[in-house]
Amino acid sequence: MKLHGFMCASPLFPDDRERDRNAHEYYLKHSQASAQEAGVELTVIQNGCSFSTKGLGYVRNPVIKSLAYNWLVCDANCQGDYWLFLPEDCVVKPKGWQEIRRHMEKGKACFSLSKDPKGFVGKRGLFQDISSEVQTLCDMNFLGKELGCVVLRGELDQKGFHCITKNWGRLSRESECWGNELYQTINLPDHPDINRALRLPIFQDYGFDGWKASTHEIETTFMKIVSRGLERQRSQADSLKSLISHYGPLISRLPYKGGWSELWDRIRK
Repeated sequence: MKLHGFMCASPLFPDDRERDRNAHEYYLKHSQASAQEAGVELTVIQNGCSFSTKGLGYVRNPVIKSLAYNWLVCDANCQGDYWLFLPEDCVVKPKGWQEIRRHMEKGKACFSLSKDPKGFVGKRGLFQDISSEVQTLCDMNFLGKELGCVVLRGELDQKGFHCITKNWGRLSRESECWGNELYQTINLPDHPDINRALRLPIFQDYGFDGWKASTHEIETTFMKIVSRGLERQRSQADSLKSLISHYGPLISRLPYKGGWSELWDRIRK
C-alpha cells in the first residue's frame, strides 16, 4: 500500500516574510529527510504562505484555511492508498513509519499518532461523502486549530477513529518539544503560538482551559466565536460593497468578439 504524506505550513511570522520563509524551509528540510528515508512521497501544503519547496510538489491555499479544510485537501489530492497529514513542525520517527504501515495493512480507515491528532492518517476517500453542513463548518476559517480539528470528528468516529498510542509528553525541559515513540515536534526556539500569530480563537480566551467546561458553556462559546467571525466577515463585506455596485452589472457584459466579428476586423485591416 502506498502512503502519501502532506506537510502543512501556515504563516508563523506574518509581518516578517524573510523570517517566515526561513522557518518554513528549516522545517521542510527535516520533513523531507524523514520522508525520503521512509520512501514516502511528500507534498507541501502552503496554507496562506509561500516558500521554496526544493522541487517537491505543493498545494497552495492563497489565503489561510482551517485545519479541517486542509484535511479535506489531503483527502482530495491523495495519490496513494492512504494520506498522512503532518504539521510542518513535526517529524515521524522510524518506528512511526513502521506503525503507520502496520495499521494501513490492517485496513484501518483513520487513526492518529497520539491523543492530540497532529499526525493524522486517513484512507483515500475518507471525506468524500460528508454533508453540506459539515462542509460549511470546514470553510469557517476563523474557528482556529482548537475548534477546527473537531469539526470532522463526527465523521471520523463513524469510521472508527482512534489513536495508536496514548503516549504524548514533553521531551525537553529546555525547549517546547513534545512527542512520543512515533513522532515529535522539532520547534525552533522562537516558534510562535500559531493561534496567537494568526489571531485565532482558543477557549482560554473565553475563561476556561481546553474542554473543561459544561456542554452549555462549550456550545455557547462556540456560537459566540462563530458570531464574531461572521460579523467580522460581514463588516469586511460592507466595506467593499461599492465594488459590487460598480462592477456587478458589468459581469455579464464583458467585451466579446465572435468569429464573424474577428473575421471582419481582419478584412478591414
